[in-house]
Amino acid sequence: MKRCCKIFLVFSCIILLGYNQNLLAQDNNKPIKIGLALSGGGAKGFAHIGVLKVLEEAGIQVDVITGTSMGSIVGGFYAIGYTPQQLEEIALSRDWDDIFNSVPTNRSQPLIQKVQNDRLILSFPFNKGKIQLPQGLIGGQRIELFLDQFTLPYHDVRDFKKLPIPFGCIATNLATGEAVLLDHGLLPEAIQASIAIPSVFEPVKIGEQTYIDGGVARNIPVSDAKKIGADIVIASDVGEPVEPVDSLDTFVDILLQSVGFSMLQSDNIQKEEAALVIRPEISEYSSFDFDKAAELIKIGEEAARKALPKIKEIAQLQEPTQRNIPEPFSTLPNKILIDSIQINGTDEYLRRRFRTSLEIREGQYISVNQLKSQMDAAYTSGSFDSMNYRLLSSANSEGHTLSITISREKKNEVGFGARYDSQYKSSLLFSGTFNDVFTSGDALFSDLRLGEQLRLKGNYYLPYSLFPASGLNLELQAIRTPINIYGGGQVLSSLDLETISLDISSGIEFLRSISLTAGIHAEAFNINQAIGEALLFENVNGILSARMELHADSFDRTYFPSKGTRFLIRHELSDKLWGSGRTFSQLIGDWETRIPLFSTFSLMTRATAGRNYASSLNLPLHYQFFSGGAIPVAIFSERQYPLFGYEVQRLRGQNLRRLEIGAQLKILKNTFLQFKWNTADISNDWTWNITPSDFNSGFGLVGGTQTIIGPIKLIVTTQDFEKGYTVRLSAGHTF
Repeated sequence: MKRCCKIFLVFSCIILLGYNQNLLAQDNNKPIKIGLALSGGGAKGFAHIGVLKVLEEAGIQVDVITGTSMGSIVGGFYAIGYTPQQLEEIALSRDWDDIFNSVPTNRSQPLIQKVQNDRLILSFPFNKGKIQLPQGLIGGQRIELFLDQFTLPYHDVRDFKKLPIPFGCIATNLATGEAVLLDHGLLPEAIQASIAIPSVFEPVKIGEQTYIDGGVARNIPVSDAKKIGADIVIASDVGEPVEPVDSLDTFVDILLQSVGFSMLQSDNIQKEEAALVIRPEISEYSSFDFDKAAELIKIGEEAARKALPKIKEIAQLQEPTQRNIPEPFSTLPNKILIDSIQINGTDEYLRRRFRTSLEIREGQYISVNQLKSQMDAAYTSGSFDSMNYRLLSSANSEGHTLSITISREKKNEVGFGARYDSQYKSSLLFSGTFNDVFTSGDALFSDLRLGEQLRLKGNYYLPYSLFPASGLNLELQAIRTPINIYGGGQVLSSLDLETISLDISSGIEFLRSISLTAGIHAEAFNINQAIGEALLFENVNGILSARMELHADSFDRTYFPSKGTRFLIRHELSDKLWGSGRTFSQLIGDWETRIPLFSTFSLMTRATAGRNYASSLNLPLHYQFFSGGAIPVAIFSERQYPLFGYEVQRLRGQNLRRLEIGAQLKILKNTFLQFKWNTADISNDWTWNITPSDFNSGFGLVGGTQTIIGPIKLIVTTQDFEKGYTVRLSAGHTF
């Protein structure tokens, strides 16, 4: 009897408590505020978009929204007016692998950077004579520009509770380990702090504090939604605090697992405070499945539909109001008046150079796209470690102040690369990059290649302007490489070529992918006979020549590109009149295109022509054209070209005509299949007539994949399908 009385009293208290709360809300004429808390979870956070779709369909008006990590991106964008449909379009149309990467895309990089990038397996900071470990694998600059762009209309708002929907995101204080609710400051900066996964992204400094991913301390921010003003909170949870051991495939998975146990305790506490927890079934997906956004959005939608009865109950507690949340960019005019420009950070020299390079002027009207293009160009110039921009309303006019903050630390790096190919076997690369050597903005690059081909190179670059990029380039290098001499299809002799050269050139880049360079080339070379008895060449000679080069590269990727164009037009003139040891003139044209017919299928073409105006006695051996082999040669690449079905350097002569046609099929995300046909005519006599019998042809089937160590290719070649086949292997970056 006593037990029944106790139960009755408990239920009575609960009913009276709920009744009194409703009365209190009605007496104060205060409507119930519904909050939404979005958890972190990397790519799995795309499921939040599906949840938002269903909440809107059910009549839920979100009054407060909080987010952690990926939840802060979805929540922050929703808070400033992006609809679930617009969020879905952003999720599906963006290349998230590029966004979550500190290296600019291949198409957007200046050509000087394209030469230096994509060669190393590992690189480390090098300061005070010591190799250091980086704070994070990814600097986060591209995600910062992405956030700057999409939050542009709200750069002025410092109190996030004054956004169209009050918002807050969670970050973890790196000094204390405590969760911090960021509900004021700069919106893109706060979101970036919330997504700074430790050891993956570099920590984000805001004021005097340094922050990392909020999921470390509180992954489901229910209590934070209540702090901002929510009475009832719906939580969308896509986190996986503790995964099965056999599913931990990467070091990032293990890292997240290590903090997952404390996260689990926090999650349980937060879930208890939520009126409803929507849990999409995303166990089969990883935090880096950004290419599966459509599937994840659908899963989030399905999970929310299963909870529709409870969602509708919560919706009935809310008094419907007519809200007019403008689309984010509708608050900005089509053409934005720039009243003033502020350049902040770094040293005065770089600020002044940045200002003169910027194509935006005070008093100018620009569009949002023009602003984005200029900021992207500034970042991809490679002159700064980080850059952000703010568009702030001017106090006394309809114009805006463009505030740009740039920073450049003296970051020196050393790196390591390795490759293997069937011709030259194993090769190692040791590389160093040293910035601000003599003045702000300059750079010194050094390379040492070890293997059958040896190269030691130092390259000093002094920029004249940042964008368009222009500058002075000094290059000193020493090379030792073998050259095979063929006769009758057999190797008659093997020679060792040794060169020491100095190049002084000046160049300018325009249209982001085209460069024009002119300079002088001084070289001493020595050719030693390794096999055979006859001495065919002089041992030592010198060249002093003038060079001009027009180069373009708009390929979308360094390896396995699917669209774009690359061409090279190069002229070199050497004459004894100005002290050169040889008199000759060489002209080279090389044109390569990729034409996408479908998203996974592209046509490939390449046409090359080279002509020397010189006698056979005046033209140095390594200035002749070579063709043969299945794998491109990095040293003297402008005069050595692959030719399927033939050995490396099998064909040699003073003039070259070459054509390559093929197709590329994308099988998986980073796996490709190529089929190519190529033909070449190399001779000592130039003719404009095309005689099929003068050409040597072959076929190649290439299977390749892009990996952490670079591309891996397996190549099958033949001269004729009725003759024998040759298999070649290449693994690693080209250097």
